[in-house]
Parts: sequence; structure tokens; C-alpha cells
Amino acid sequence: MDTFRRSSGDKAIDPALALKAAQQIYQKAAEEGKRAAMAGGLAMQLFGFTRATKDIDMIASDELDLPADERLEFGGAIYQLEIDGTRVEIDWIVRADDKRLVYEAALEAAEMTEHGAPIITPEWMVLLKYLAGRGKDHMDLLWLLQEDGLVNRDQVMANIEKLMGAVAFWAKEDLKAAFKEADFMKERDKQ
Repeated sequence: MDTFRRSSGDKAIDPALALKAAQQIYQKAAEEGKRAAMAGGLAMQLFGFTRATKDIDMIASDELDLPADERLEFGGAIYQLEIDGTRVEIDWIVRADDKRLVYEAALEAAEMTEHGAPIITPEWMVLLKYLAGRGKDHMDLLWLLQEDGLVNRDQVMANIEKLMGAVAFWAKEDLKAAFKEADFMKERDKQ
């Protein structure tokens, strides 16, 4: 196995190069009959957030017939692609943990973009960012919620209730708090 310096090391990927990598890996998935969609930092860029990313996150139905550079601890593999002479890391996410059903539902609802690869919808991105729980994911979640017309909050709540049923209460309350935080931040930014 070749050893490459991981793209998530110290330098952000050029957005055009990232999109090209996503298109190429999606085409490989389609040829193998596997579903995949853009998520993470690249998806946030496509939604309009000026945000750097050091790798490409793709949520997928199954792994590809490619040699994996590394394994993802929660399920999936890290692949390396060479795009225009640059090695790009692809985090190919096939969840095998307690978040699997949410990721599968998000992938099922993905929508095709004009860029030739599907993307996780903003409503599902809110839930994925909420579940990730890291600081940068919370910032992404708040940005998504602040953008006029981007996220249908009722759909976010319907998605979580569909997945969790009656036990969705705590998650729904957390998300309502995030909605209020985003609204507060948006109002404060207007001043």
C-alpha cells in the first residue's frame, strides 16, 4: 500500500479541486452500483458557507472496490485520489455504529446537484451536524439555520421524529434550542 501525506494534514483543498474529486469518486460509485452523496465541508461550501475543508466527506451505501488508505473507526474507509497532480483524501463514510440509520436516511434523501454528484440536503445536514457534536459542526449547524430559505425547520423536526418516534423529545428540544441560538445570532449580526 502506498503511503501518502493525508490531505487533512495542514492545508485546505482548493474548492474546485475538491468538487472535481467528489465528482470522480461519485462516478466510480455509480459504476459499481453504490449510492453516495457529498457531505461535510464540501457540502457546506456548496450551500454557500465560506469554509475550508481538508478532505472530502462522502456518505455512502457501501465501500468501493478501491484500496483503502485507512479505515474509519465508525465505518467506512479513507481513499486517496490523485486530481491534477494533488493527492486528495476521501472519507468514504459507511456508518456501522449507532448513527447508521440517520446516515442511511440522509443518503436516501440526497439530491443531485448541477455539479454531477448528489449532496445531503440542508435539513439532513442539520441533523448530521447536531449528531457530530464537535465545535466546528455546531458552527456549521448554526450557519445553516441562519441562512434565509435554506433549511426547512419543520422538515428537520419531521425527519428526527420519523427516525426516533416518541423518544425524539430530547433531540427535538436540543434542536429547538439551536434554532433559538441561530435566530439570536442572526438578529445580533443585524445590529
